[in-house]
Amino acid sequence: MPYRYKSCGRFTSLLCVVAAIILSFSPFAFSQIAVNRPYQPVIVKGNSFAEFSNNTAPMGQLFLYKYISASNAWEPIPYQFDEVEPDSLNPASTTYFRRGDGNLDDQDELAFMARDAGDKALTNTWVNDAASRSFARYEIEVTDPLLTTGNTGYVYLFRSSTLSISPTAKDYVAYVAAPAGASAGQDTVRGQTYEEGHAANGIQDLLRVPAAANGSNLDFLDRLKVRFKVFAILAEVTFTEAGLGLQGVRARDGRVRVIRELRERISLITGNIDFSILLFYYGYSSVLGTSLNLNTLPSGVRVTSLRQSFDFDSRVNGAKWYNQNLSTPVTVTGSSGNLNSTQAAVVYDPNLNWYMLSSAHGSFVNLFSLPPNFGNSQRFYFQDAQNGTNDGTDDTGDNKSYGDGGLLITGTDIKGVFNLFLISYVLGKDQPRAAAEALHNQTIKPLTVKTQAQRNTVAVQQPTLGAPQRFALLQNSPNPLSLSTPVTAIRYELPHTPQTPVALRIFNVLGQNVRELVNAVQPAGRYEVQWDGRLENGERAPAGIYFYQLRADDQTATQKLMILP
Repeated sequence: MPYRYKSCGRFTSLLCVVAAIILSFSPFAFSQIAVNRPYQPVIVKGNSFAEFSNNTAPMGQLFLYKYISASNAWEPIPYQFDEVEPDSLNPASTTYFRRGDGNLDDQDELAFMARDAGDKALTNTWVNDAASRSFARYEIEVTDPLLTTGNTGYVYLFRSSTLSISPTAKDYVAYVAAPAGASAGQDTVRGQTYEEGHAANGIQDLLRVPAAANGSNLDFLDRLKVRFKVFAILAEVTFTEAGLGLQGVRARDGRVRVIRELRERISLITGNIDFSILLFYYGYSSVLGTSLNLNTLPSGVRVTSLRQSFDFDSRVNGAKWYNQNLSTPVTVTGSSGNLNSTQAAVVYDPNLNWYMLSSAHGSFVNLFSLPPNFGNSQRFYFQDAQNGTNDGTDDTGDNKSYGDGGLLITGTDIKGVFNLFLISYVLGKDQPRAAAEALHNQTIKPLTVKTQAQRNTVAVQQPTLGAPQRFALLQNSPNPLSLSTPVTAIRYELPHTPQTPVALRIFNVLGQNVRELVNAVQPAGRYEVQWDGRLENGERAPAGIYFYQLRADDQTATQKLMILP
């Protein structure tokens, strides 16, 4: 099926930090990125592909591949492009839910999984598609700063009018709309390691890990809990997730991620508080972002407490609950109580907090950021009890707490813009504490991404009425190269009848081989190859004089070319 193209929202800057959660050359070095970062996506902005962006290339003509050096083969990988357009509901912002013109723009996004990165390909190694050779391709180099060897992987973005996406291509995540007659909020998202379901107001109330992902396939979540304690009209009122009024749901489904937006309302006597929750679902994780402006509350309204937490059900009895402060876990029993002040201490931006529930049904890891000086007190929230809460609010769901963990902010009059940013990973059963630590370390030290345009250097045989009568290397054109003419064509003629090893190389004035354009066995004919003025390492060649040399059997020919500053 074709990819669905979508667009970018207000949390792009935060997401790009994670997803830049968006490979030096050795074709024999094994990349460890797929092993070390199997759960992390890579997000690349459209402005990283200058020759394709700004309405130059239709997204339907862009295809992502990895190269496998051991078999000298190209393999398509799952990917998607998301369009970013002005939001008709909020003109000051952008959205993933307004369809654009289908062409790649600077703000659009390419998404793929780090686990799908492959090996580095030589610039004269090209996907087997003639149409793609008419355009540059982009090498996307992904580097893991946590690794010292095998820390780089590569994928390649090709443009072609003849390539296509296989209908059996892997789909990491799927969106299922709410059934007929149900609230739009009762939709479902299925990843590789989880199924997540939602209540009528769109808030998460189901989580299970399938057996294929080393889970029990049983729901072990009570619900995601949200608490607001508000002082209004001389009285303190508590609002919970059960009181959120769903105003709308928008969703887009792709092969790498589902993008879902909830528009929610808190109704007060003095007026309404409207806000949106933007969620990105990947095969093994989800990212939640929302922004609540507490500076614009109605007159006389004060927020005194904010809480977000995930509460599980009795199936997790015996599970282990960790956070960054606990080397020895709390055993979840429904009666273990809460944390002391040392265990509940948090860190602030740019650092991330984390906690994990590891159970026989599946494991859940949550990472969240906190702005400093927001409210009078910030801490981990944790409650493991048969009734009640430890923040003075009424309970919801099954009215019991099994490993109910998250964050709690309190104050006498909390002001500011509260940006909540959560990353959740769902893994197989009984994961160790080290699994959560690894995900935390990978998030605070994200993958780095570098893109580079490359030109096809495969020699293309030109039509001819007969074999050439001479061995010839012609003057390149245009010559010299410059920023305005960065690509030159080199033509040569081979008069031999049997196929012969042929090499065409670029040398600097010191006689150093700086680029190999052809190294192949070729029959008689007239050939043309393009050079993009780049060295073997992909960097642009410095200005100066260069020589290109053709060798075939015992014959050699050399010409001179120039690159201007």
